[in-house]
Amino acid sequence: MKKNTVFLLIALCCTLFSCGGGSNSSTPEEIQPEPVEPEIVEPVINRFTVNEHLIHKDGLPFEVKGVVYVPGYPGFLPWQLETSTQLSAELQNSILQDITDIKAMGANTVRFWGTPAYSYQALKNVGGLNFIQTIWLDGSVADFQDNNFKENTKAYIKAIIDRIYSVYTDNNPPLVAYLVGNELSETSIKATNAAHPEIQQYLGKYIATGEGINATEAFIAEMADYALSYEFEQYGKRSLVSYANDIRTAYYVETPFLDFRSHNAYSYAVPYYRPSTILGSATGTYFQGWVEELKSRHPDMPLLITETGLSVSPNAYRVGAPNYGYGGNTVEDQTNGLLQNLNDIQTTSLPIAGVVIHEYLDAWWKFGLQDSYTQDPNDIEEWFGIAKLKESGDWYSTEFRDVYYEIKQLWLD
Repeated sequence: MKKNTVFLLIALCCTLFSCGGGSNSSTPEEIQPEPVEPEIVEPVINRFTVNEHLIHKDGLPFEVKGVVYVPGYPGFLPWQLETSTQLSAELQNSILQDITDIKAMGANTVRFWGTPAYSYQALKNVGGLNFIQTIWLDGSVADFQDNNFKENTKAYIKAIIDRIYSVYTDNNPPLVAYLVGNELSETSIKATNAAHPEIQQYLGKYIATGEGINATEAFIAEMADYALSYEFEQYGKRSLVSYANDIRTAYYVETPFLDFRSHNAYSYAVPYYRPSTILGSATGTYFQGWVEELKSRHPDMPLLITETGLSVSPNAYRVGAPNYGYGGNTVEDQTNGLLQNLNDIQTTSLPIAGVVIHEYLDAWWKFGLQDSYTQDPNDIEEWFGIAKLKESGDWYSTEFRDVYYEIKQLWLD
C-alpha cells in the first residue's frame, strides 16, 4: 500500500503560571515564556549515504560484498518473469534457497535485475541482506532522447519502484541504490549525441549536471531524477542512484552528477580494449590498473565495481593467468582469477566502495526460451555462475563451484 510522507510535528506545550490574589489584590506583571519553535522530525530519507570513497549505511562505512542474482531457471525468461505474481512452488523454493546461500557465502548485497516481487519477499524473509536494483534500459535504441522512449522508460521505472514497495510496506527497503541503466551501447550513445548537440546540461528536481555534458548523459540524469522524484513523492524515501558503465564506453559517458560511479570490469577485457593501461600499483595486473584509472578520474567520489567474473564455458580457448579469458576458464581458473580480482580491488591506491560478483547462477536463458532448457557449451555467457544448475527430477537443483567456498572463506574471515 502506498504511503505518503508524513512529517511529524512535536509541539512543546508551555504552561503559563501567574501570581495574584482577588480582584482588589495587586497583580504583578505576567511573565511570558520564551517562544519555542516546534521541532520538525523528518523521516529517515536514506539509510545509505556516500563520502569521497565509500558507501555508508546508517553512518558507518559499508563495503559492498555483492552477487548478481537473476532467477532464470530453465523455462523462464527474466523479462517475462519479473511481472509474475503466480510463481510455482518449485521456483519460489529455489529463489529462497539461492538467496539463503548467497547470504551464507558472506555476501551483504544482492544485485537484482528485473525480478519478480517474490525475490524481494525472499530477501526480506532471509534477512540481513541489502540489494542494488538494476533498472535495465534498452541500450541499443536509436535515440535515448526520443520522447516516447523516455516516457516508456519512466513507466518502467515506476513499475519497478512500486514492485519493491509492495513488499516493503513499511517504506524501508534495504535498498543500496538504483542503477539507472547498464552498459548503453557505443553506437546508440554516439547517435544520440550527434542528434542533439544542443543538449549540454540537465536541471531537475534532485539532479543538476552543470554545463558541458552530452545528450546521453542528460538522458541518464533525467531518468535518475525521475526515479528519485517518484520514490520520494510516493514513499518518502530518497535512495542513491548510479549508472553501470563498462570499458567500451568509459570515455563516452561519465556520471559525476550521480551519487557514485559504477563500472562493470572484467580482467580479460582490459588488455583487449585498453592494452595501454598502466599496471596496478600493488599487484601489477591490468585489472587493478584499470580500476585505479577509473577511480583517478573522479577521486573524490565512490567507485563501485558492479560486475566482475569469469566464464567456465568449455568450448573456448583457455588463456590462463593473469588476465584469464572470455570463456575457456577451468574451475580452478575461475577460483584463482576471481580471488585475484578481489585482491586487486582491495589493494588499490585509493579505496574502492566494493564489488559485485557476476553471477550466482549459470544463465541458460541468454538466447531465448528454447535455449533456456539446455546449457550450450559454445555460449560463453551461460557459464559465469559460481553455482551451476542440475536437473533434479522434474525440477532443478544447484551445485556450488569451488569459487563459492573460497569467496565464502574470504568474506566471512
